[in-house]
Amino acid sequence: MARVLVVDDQKVSRATVAAILRSAGHTLDSASSGPEGIERARAVGPDVIVLDVQMPGMDGFEVVERLKQDAATAPIPILLLTAQAPTEELLVRGLELGAYDFLNKGCSRAELLARVGVMARIKRGYDELSAVARVSGLALEAGDLQVLADRVAELVAQTFRADAVLLNLPGDASVAEVRAGCGMPTDDPRWFVTLDMVLERVSCVPGAPAVAFDGAAGAAAWPHAISGGAGICVARAAGGPALMAAFRNDGAFGEDDLALLAVLGRQATLALDNARLHAQTRQQARTLEEQASALEQAMTERSRFFASMSHELRTPINAIMGYGELLCEGVYGDLTPNQSGALDRVVRSGRHLLELVNDVLDISKIEAGKLVVFPEPTPLALLLREVAGTVELQARAKQVALEVRVEREITVLTDPGRVRQVVLNLLSNAVKFTDAGSVRVVLDAYGPWAEVRVEDTGPGIAPEDQDRVFREFEQAPAAVGRGGTGLGLPISRRLAGLLGGSLTLHSTPGEGSAFTLRLPLSAPPGPPIPLHAEATPPRQGGAA
Repeated sequence: MARVLVVDDQKVSRATVAAILRSAGHTLDSASSGPEGIERARAVGPDVIVLDVQMPGMDGFEVVERLKQDAATAPIPILLLTAQAPTEELLVRGLELGAYDFLNKGCSRAELLARVGVMARIKRGYDELSAVARVSGLALEAGDLQVLADRVAELVAQTFRADAVLLNLPGDASVAEVRAGCGMPTDDPRWFVTLDMVLERVSCVPGAPAVAFDGAAGAAAWPHAISGGAGICVARAAGGPALMAAFRNDGAFGEDDLALLAVLGRQATLALDNARLHAQTRQQARTLEEQASALEQAMTERSRFFASMSHELRTPINAIMGYGELLCEGVYGDLTPNQSGALDRVVRSGRHLLELVNDVLDISKIEAGKLVVFPEPTPLALLLREVAGTVELQARAKQVALEVRVEREITVLTDPGRVRQVVLNLLSNAVKFTDAGSVRVVLDAYGPWAEVRVEDTGPGIAPEDQDRVFREFEQAPAAVGRGGTGLGLPISRRLAGLLGGSLTLHSTPGEGSAFTLRLPLSAPPGPPIPLHAEATPPRQGGAA
């Protein structure tokens, strides 16, 4: 039944109304003035207020206005009592202030109980919706799990006017058990006794309803007497079932209470499981951040090590190469053919080792974000002819035709040294892997891009290996045994990105490969150059 507050300055009238309502099973509280009524309403939170209009000092209308201004008492339905039938003016004023209805003090017992019953059901519906909404809202929060559990227990206690509430969410190997209690301290051994007694009375089968039980469950274990209780066991997808129970010392739980407890129990379990998931996600995120930070630190240390070692290795390598070249030139006397051949292999090996050191230094600088580019206006045709000249002898030795084809003159704002490094790597690879046929460099412009395309008639690269060749220290199967560090193409692609462009590959096994370096145009390209007007590049700049 409902908890009703009767506010009337006339003792006889107040006692009469209270007696009628008490005889119907309602719980009564009373006040003899407006200020006292407001104080009692805030203290006990009644389901219905029966309020006399004509009272000295603060009348019923002012009491209604103040109660509706307070968020804690605003939802309480108010029934105004008048000695005579209310005028239209009084009706309008009372309803506008927030009262629900008017009733004449001379009304029948049945009418009083009917009006109070309707308002109690309205308040009950509001409380149920509010409780479900508040518990459901907790599912959207990502706060501390124990704090949320304590809030759920307090909310359930408020909703049912329970003297004690317990809530238990079992843990597992990865997370701890969550216990909450309102009116039942969770660190008291008797809390577990009560938990076990409740578990004996409820069903933990999925979808089982809430059940009511008498005060034997834990009655002797707590300072206050418990005349009734109710509990719900909620099965979960992971972990043991959750348990929620509420206890009263002044009445049993009805069917409506059980239905609401079942809804709140399931919503609370969902909210707490979500909070636990959020907590685990946050912990995983923190772990990943720590791992990422440690990995970044390790990568930085690795890059520093590579940079330091590269600098240290360059000095003895350059010395070896320098003295080797002096010996080859006969500065220290004549050499026999066998000695010259062996020394030539030493110098070539030194150059290869120096290239490897330079590649490692470049990749470490790129990863550390310390590689700096120095852009300047760069005529690409001239640069391509110069680079082609450096691999001309290698191409002639293999009888591979080398061609530089300039479709139009293009000048871009870029770092010529880095562009030269990329193109030299592409050309060197093309000549190295082409045993017959030709290698061609084509310069043209497409939209906002200048394109340098290096084409060869080599063995080509299988589709499954085309991403692999751009990974550090990896090579296509056809490249194994032909030398190289596996760093040239990865560095070239990264350099292309640093220059604001890209490096792509198109290859067909058995037909050859085409690597395309794209660079952003800094000025409109020149007009296309007619084929008959293309001049043969000078010997030192390239081969036609």
